[in-house]
Amino acid sequence: MATQNGMNRARGLVLATAMALGLGGPAAAADQLTIVGAGPGAGAYQLAGALAEAVNRVKEADVIVTNQASKGFVANTRMVETGGADLALTNGPFVYFAQNSVKPFTEMKAESIRGVGPVTTSWFHMTVTADSGIESYMDLAGKRVNFAAKGSSTEFMTRMAFEKLGIIDQISPEYMRWDQAATALIDGNIAAFSIPNPVPSPSVLQASASRPINVLSLPDEVIQHFIDYNPGYYRDTVPAGSYAGMEDKEFETIAYTIFVTANASLSDDLVYKVTKATYDDASHDFLINAFGSWRIGLAAIKSADFIDQMNGFGLELHPGAARYWKERGLIN
Repeated sequence: MATQNGMNRARGLVLATAMALGLGGPAAAADQLTIVGAGPGAGAYQLAGALAEAVNRVKEADVIVTNQASKGFVANTRMVETGGADLALTNGPFVYFAQNSVKPFTEMKAESIRGVGPVTTSWFHMTVTADSGIESYMDLAGKRVNFAAKGSSTEFMTRMAFEKLGIIDQISPEYMRWDQAATALIDGNIAAFSIPNPVPSPSVLQASASRPINVLSLPDEVIQHFIDYNPGYYRDTVPAGSYAGMEDKEFETIAYTIFVTANASLSDDLVYKVTKATYDDASHDFLINAFGSWRIGLAAIKSADFIDQMNGFGLELHPGAARYWKERGLIN
């Protein structure tokens, strides 16, 4: 007859063996990460959400990513540097500014931001209603314009444009979320709202669903001012037909590439799993269906040009991401 101690030892051996084989016992908790893109109404919010869902769908990655609303790329750059977020969408100019303590990051010197991969392109929009009679930025003098949240990338870029034109003191700024600004524009409570966003921008689409809109072309001298400030900005033309009311009208503006970045303290293995789950071919259709502008970033990974672009403004690849891009043949 077996003793009680012997039975306990036998049960312990069976349980230990089962756990070692993954057949029983509590499963190891998945790694939990946060990503920041922007706030509701902004394309970056949806882009970050698509990445989070794509990673969460890959069970073997064993990573759960939560999309956290933010004020945009200025806030994101600070958050990923300080560890307030594990992953962040931001752009090359802001990484360069943060690393070199340039406005709007004069209070910091970033050392912990690492690159993961490309997402899409963002174009600066200044949106008005098509029947407003507003045809240029100068026509906004004396009017109410939404700058988005204070301290946001939208506010920084909008102020920079109006300061260059010499009319910043003639603008009455509002600080609403982008989705709120779209409603305010249609209701006639503001004359315009600005947003740097992929095309089509969710908030601009929201406005154009109610009334035809017009996106103003950025004056040449302002475009050049941005380019001179940082070469990560470049001139681009958004084609006609992008929005209701602009079927035959294009607009010229500044653009920049959006990247996924990570805090340097994240383990190489964890960042590798996130990078692989995002950029492996199996995730492409999901990402594009979730938010079509992902198509631009996924097309970019066919060559190493995006890595050269990162290097150009000082964004070092996270070792975990570098491991993945090496496997894809983009790094020697």
